Amino acid sequence: MGSKNCPETPRQKMIGMMYLVLTAMLALNVSKDILNAFATVNGTLEETNLNFTSKIDETYAVFAKLLENQPKAKPYYEKAMEAKKIFAENVQYMEDLKLDFFCYIDGKKPELIKGKTLAEMDAKDNFDKPTTYFINNKKADEMVAKFNKMKADVEAVVASVDTSGKFKLNGLNVDKKFENANKEPETWAQHNFEHVVAAGVYTLLNNMIGEMKNMEYETVKYLIDQIDAGTFKFDNVSAKVIPNSRIVFSGDAFEADIIVAASDSRQALEVFWAGGRDKVSEDELDKLKKEVSDSGGVVHLKIPTGGIGDQKFAGKIKVQGPEGDKYYDFSEAYTVTKPTAAVAAEKMNVFYAGIPNPVTISAPVAAEKLRINWGGCNATSLGGGRYDVTVPQNLAGKTVNVTVSADMGGGKAQNMGTTPFRVKPVPEPTASIGSNITSGRQPKDLLLANPLIVARMSPDFNYELRWNVVSYKVTFVKNNVEEAPITVSGGRFPDNVVSKIRSASSGTQMEISDIKVQSIAGARTLKTILVRIK
Repeated sequence: MGSKNCPETPRQKMIGMMYLVLTAMLALNVSKDILNAFATVNGTLEETNLNFTSKIDETYAVFAKLLENQPKAKPYYEKAMEAKKIFAENVQYMEDLKLDFFCYIDGKKPELIKGKTLAEMDAKDNFDKPTTYFINNKKADEMVAKFNKMKADVEAVVASVDTSGKFKLNGLNVDKKFENANKEPETWAQHNFEHVVAAGVYTLLNNMIGEMKNMEYETVKYLIDQIDAGTFKFDNVSAKVIPNSRIVFSGDAFEADIIVAASDSRQALEVFWAGGRDKVSEDELDKLKKEVSDSGGVVHLKIPTGGIGDQKFAGKIKVQGPEGDKYYDFSEAYTVTKPTAAVAAEKMNVFYAGIPNPVTISAPVAAEKLRINWGGCNATSLGGGRYDVTVPQNLAGKTVNVTVSADMGGGKAQNMGTTPFRVKPVPEPTASIGSNITSGRQPKDLLLANPLIVARMSPDFNYELRWNVVSYKVTFVKNNVEEAPITVSGGRFPDNVVSKIRSASSGTQMEISDIKVQSIAGARTLKTILVRIK
């Protein structure tokens, strides 16, 4: 870094030499003409600083232009802007210090000094005031702290995007040890300000500003150079096709990204990976599966599949870079489906209103990716593509359309088709005494052994549907004389009904009517059961 990145121009070297010669001549108590020469050198320094400022501004402009074409320059440009702010604050500090020092030397207010050159300083040959101002009043100590902080802050800014640790600012070496004419040690402050004439000190302050600008140029130039410092070198460039999906449905379009991929066939890549993960860390590399690239600098990964559904994997790839090994994260997801076929009897697409209808939906994508519009019905997922679909009673006699789509990722949905279902009311259950007595002549013992009314669906109805008997009426007819009906709540025969069956004579007719039943399919009133006691 330092002078290697920004060597002094012949003009700067000449100015530096003139400053040293004039300082030495002052030590010999030379004439006022030499003091005036300092004014000349100082003017040249100020002009050089202005030119240097223009050069730095041009460099920033080049950096900004580079940013437009290379997005990777953004972090370096942002750090250059941070460094620019630090340098600007310190240059302003020095400009304010120069004005304050000028006022102190001539004992005048700032408004009387602003715009004046060193040639117009009245007491430019004063030896004592510079010593008092910088040594006794601790201004030099303040400068030492300022300069060290500035350099540390800038180096920290650069280090945040350049971890090589090579960047170091040279210049304004305030911690350097000096010796006087008697070979006795002296500090930077003593060396520069103790018993030095005001003209020499003022010129020195401008020289320090020049050093700051030189450091600023070094910094921004270094950051520009770092944009491509870690760029990998490749010897193989090829086109790659990356499909959005390897499953394409009829009516859809195959989509893929075609890119240019660069690789280095001269080095073996190492890939560390694990399944079912979103990320891995470098600390666990020895515990992960490892693959090594074959010819062409490409690693071929083969993952056996087992479970159905969404799968994922993640890992790191190790690449030998210009500054040593680097690890890059990767992760991906894919879907595993069963090789199945669905067969459906199209004429039998029926839903029964008011009860759960079991439905299974399968598609060449994982069940988790299916999105279903049930056409106004309510569905409960049972997992694995299985659902219970409940249809509102008001849809009975109508047709509902079940539309299935698949979430293909990236906000894209693929229509998988629509299936119409006819909605029918649940058929009437059949009421019976016990399990199977619905009519005819029946012995007392059989009726007493089945003392309850039940309601069941036909054996052809393949749904689980339970009916509860809410109430019914029992009327006994003996010798063509009809007795008062007995109203019963629930399904079982009450004691008075059981008693009448026991005491009934042969030929007595037992009529069970107004049978009210209830289920999730709603309420129904079933047909009358008419039996004759043997």
